Amino acid sequence: MRTQLEAVVGDQLLLGNPMFVTGGAEAALTARSLLTGATGTVLTSSFGGIGPTLDGGALATAGPSSLDWNIHRITPDGSGGLTTAAVAEVPAAATGVQGLAVAGGELFLYGATPGASLSYSSFQLDAAGRPDGPQTRRSPGLSPSTCLTGDAACPQLEALGDGRVSHLWTGETGQESVVTVGLDTTTVLGAPTDGDSSGRIGGGTGRYVLYNGGSGKQRVVDFPRAATAGETALTRDRAAAAVWGQTLWVPGGTQGQVTGRNLKTGTTTTVATGAPCTPTDIQAVNTWLYWSCGSSAGVYDRATQRRITVPADHGPARLADGFLLRENRTTRELLLSDFHTGTAATRTLVKLPATDQTPAAATAAGPSTASAAPSPTSTARTARSRSSPAASPPRPGRRWRPRPTRRP
Repeated sequence: MRTQLEAVVGDQLLLGNPMFVTGGAEAALTARSLLTGATGTVLTSSFGGIGPTLDGGALATAGPSSLDWNIHRITPDGSGGLTTAAVAEVPAAATGVQGLAVAGGELFLYGATPGASLSYSSFQLDAAGRPDGPQTRRSPGLSPSTCLTGDAACPQLEALGDGRVSHLWTGETGQESVVTVGLDTTTVLGAPTDGDSSGRIGGGTGRYVLYNGGSGKQRVVDFPRAATAGETALTRDRAAAAVWGQTLWVPGGTQGQVTGRNLKTGTTTTVATGAPCTPTDIQAVNTWLYWSCGSSAGVYDRATQRRITVPADHGPARLADGFLLRENRTTRELLLSDFHTGTAATRTLVKLPATDQTPAAATAAGPSTASAAPSPTSTARTARSRSSPAASPPRPGRRWRPRPTRRP
């Protein structure tokens, strides 16, 4: 763990703001004696604004959490050591939201507080879908990746329902990797797409993520829990498909059929959905299979063999457990259809803006060496920010320390 010289206090060198922090270590402010060479920790969980003061001391930011983040004054103690005292509290800052994803009763938030790295945090949801309890950090700090001009869907997030969330990470040359975080706050797992670009995440659940590449190839990427990286479990020509559990659902050999392939065993099962076409969109949640032919759409319940007609208008749609969320791009409305009873009942949730809104700093994410808090005084320096090398996918198993995520 390589640190940087931040200040000299008495006969002690203050070292901090490491370029990166390996798994199991802590970003801390340490001291080394100029007389004896002895080292010790001055402040644990300290990074960001650290620098000297005119009276021969130093100021540093540190704290156990974003709600207890303080400026500390460091001075000689008269016996060759150092003493510290919290002199000011740093107010909590709201997280700027750049992406949301929800699955399994958990809402994932992707964004950053001012001066900090991008990261994921989450809220558990109550029965009414409202955040319930504290905001919990769910990833290490993440560096921004390239978003294509005008891509209002960037960053592309996919909550996987098991506490993990996946997204696309794009290098400066446009090459993409599928990235998964969420099992802890230190690990980033990545899987390259062999140089593919301009792709989309087509869905995902548990360990499997569906990637639709701009090359016309479709990949099912596998992220086993004990793995140190993802791997491609299946590559095929790009077509309508969905992943639920261990099953990949694709159009069958006959009009209206959808075939499920078990990704572990290779066994298949086929259902007749009643679709009057070879579906151009397939989605799966629990026992529900959604199909779309563009001008017509429906849901097939594998548990009861019911065939349910749902609205279709050529706009984007997203299946949930007994619900279908649609965007009508003519009326600019977000519509929710409830089909639990076997008949779709639709209502308008919200009126959308007349044009797509692309955040000025919309980014997807990979690992970052950046972790910065605002400088507490004009004499203290902020941490240096660096991104991952161009076109290099995130490296797994490495821990990056941003400033703790703040409650929005």
